[in-house]
Parts: sequence; structure tokens; C-alpha cells
Amino acid sequence: MLIGSVPYLNAKPLVAWFDTTEGKGSGMEVLYDVPSRLARMVEAGEVACAMVSSVELFRHADWKAVPGIAIASTGKVLSVRLFSKVPVDRIRSLALDTSSLTSSALVQVLFARWWQVSPRYIPLPPDLDRMLEQADAALLIGDKGMLACSEGLFVTDLGEEWYRWTGLPFVWALWLGRAENITPPLVDCLHRAKAWGLEHLDTVVRQEAERLDISESLVRLYLRDIMQYEMTDAHEQALHRFAQECERLGLVSPHARR
Repeated sequence: MLIGSVPYLNAKPLVAWFDTTEGKGSGMEVLYDVPSRLARMVEAGEVACAMVSSVELFRHADWKAVPGIAIASTGKVLSVRLFSKVPVDRIRSLALDTSSLTSSALVQVLFARWWQVSPRYIPLPPDLDRMLEQADAALLIGDKGMLACSEGLFVTDLGEEWYRWTGLPFVWALWLGRAENITPPLVDCLHRAKAWGLEHLDTVVRQEAERLDISESLVRLYLRDIMQYEMTDAHEQALHRFAQECERLGLVSPHARR
């Protein structure tokens, strides 16, 4: 069975198990791609489910989330950031990372409802220099969002801004698939993968620090202290609020499922 995941650092504790001997024997294979393409894979039936942008839950009435697992944060997230040549209230054009879905929706919500600014949005590939050649600001997500050079730029953390506005955590991604594909064996397997990743987090930290060529202390801070992988009542409330805000701006259909 094929499942999909983002290739970013924040998902590694949820999928590293599939590279172990036990995980390889699970009968599941992980395909890695950016959020926008993963959503299309789920739609096309190319994967049974994918760790995909949370906003997609509101856009597909026949999709279901695997219970009890999320990629979330409360406050600063480090890896979903706005890089701008001017302060936020002076941004008139924004380059949106075309690999992003949830973060693109979130930044539009924040501009409209929190900062009360109405920039022009320009979808572009995630290349900070080229994005800033065409716009006042750029949105980057994932490893590029965390590691991009910000020298001389204003940097705004979207997780931190959402928390300042709402007092809620933010759910970035969920295991999503068509309802008939979210079977008990699939759910059990994904929970085993999560349990292994959290139990062997030090191993994941070492591997990812080497892969990204960054310090283990940064990876440990990010995965242990910033990322959250549970779905609590507060996370459910945050999803509900995000759905309402997206619906209000026409980013999802009215009466989006929450």
C-alpha cells in the first residue's frame, strides 16, 4: 500500500519507522512530495492517504483524518515564515510558495483578519531571492522556511502570529484520505510509526541533523520542543477556528466540514 508524506523535517518522527526492518515489513511504502502534489495524489487515488495540509480536510467532504495524529505547534513554529523587505503593514505584494496549501491559506487569513492588509498574491516556486525580486515579501515553508537566510529582512513566524491573535495552537498537517481508505489496520500502522518515532527521537535527530547539515541542538529543539504530534481538544478547536476563517474569506466552500 502506498501512502504519502511531506519530505520535511517536521514529519520525520511520523515516518522514520517505515525505514526500519519492521516498518519495511508493514506492507506500506511512503512516497514523498510537497503538500500541493500530495493532495492531488490523494484525489487521484494514487495513495491511500497522505500527511497533507490540514486545509484539505475542509475542501473534501469525503476525506477523513486519522484520529490522534497531527503535525501542530503552539506559538513559534520556525518553519513557516514570512520574509519581507518591509514591515508587515507595508507589504503590498506577497510571493506564495507554490508547494504550500495550509500556510498559503493561513497567511491570507492573517493578512485579512489580523494585520488588516490586502497585498497582491503571486504564486511562485520556493526560491527566496527570486520571490523577493517580484514581491515585497515571500512565504516559505518546511526546511526552506526554517533554514533560509534572513539577513537584512523582516521575518514573521506564522505560528507565532496565529497564537498571538487566537491564543490557539495551529494544526499544519494531518493524515488524510478518502473515508473508505482510513481502515483500522492503516490507523494502527500509522500509530505504531508515530510511537516508534517519538520513542527513538534521538535517533531521528541525529539522522536529520546529518541530512540537513545543521546542528543537532536545532533539530532537537524543533522536534522535541516545538512540534506537537497529538490531537487534543485545543487542536480540534484550532482546526474549527481555521475552517471558519478560511470559509469567511472564500478559501473553502461555505459550511466546510470541521
